Amino acid sequence: MSPAPRPHAPRRTWAGLIPVAALALCLAACQTPMSDVPYRPRPSNDTAMERLSKAVARYPGAPNIDREYTGTVADWPLFFIRHNYSSQCFDTQYCLVKYGAVPHEHREPTGSIASLGDHYPDVLTGAVSIAIDNFAGPVEITWRSKDGSPLEATLDFDVLFKDRLVPLPPTVKREDIPERIGIGHPTIIVEVVDRTVNVYTRTFIPMKTEQIPGNRLSRHNVDLVRVFTQTY
Repeated sequence: MSPAPRPHAPRRTWAGLIPVAALALCLAACQTPMSDVPYRPRPSNDTAMERLSKAVARYPGAPNIDREYTGTVADWPLFFIRHNYSSQCFDTQYCLVKYGAVPHEHREPTGSIASLGDHYPDVLTGAVSIAIDNFAGPVEITWRSKDGSPLEATLDFDVLFKDRLVPLPPTVKREDIPERIGIGHPTIIVEVVDRTVNVYTRTFIPMKTEQIPGNRLSRHNVDLVRVFTQTY
């Protein structure tokens, strides 16, 4: 007698594996790490003073702010919790601008604005320090004017920006800014020109329309806004 035939093992087909693979992918997709879930604060019944106290702890660079910071036009009127900083000197024999622990330079002498031609005021764009959480103290300026007169000045950003509102160019309106697009930290620029001290801000603000017609890369505003000027 010939031996009985051995039973064949069931054949595995791709058709049978597809549902199993789909189930595994579904389970993996559903297991989202908690770190990837965006934080959504719960509604609060805190009093105004309690909200203010929490905001000061959360935004040390923006006292008196009692609302959430999003960094978008939803913050209107726009306020800032950090700032960038830079300084420039022109038409002086010597110039030193000190702002807390921010690096500074001894400039002796400095060039003239006229010598910059079309590069002015674009030279005011760059920032020496970025994302400073709080004002670093008074700005102390020691310089000699174009005719050699020794001069000194002190600026207090806490006074100039006491409300921490972003100074905006007069042409920028809320309806001009797209929703949910990040707005840059303002750069505070101290400029010394001969006997005059100016303070400007420059902020990257996304815009809905081209600021230079025909240039699709110009949908933003970075115009300088002068917030202080004094001649000594």
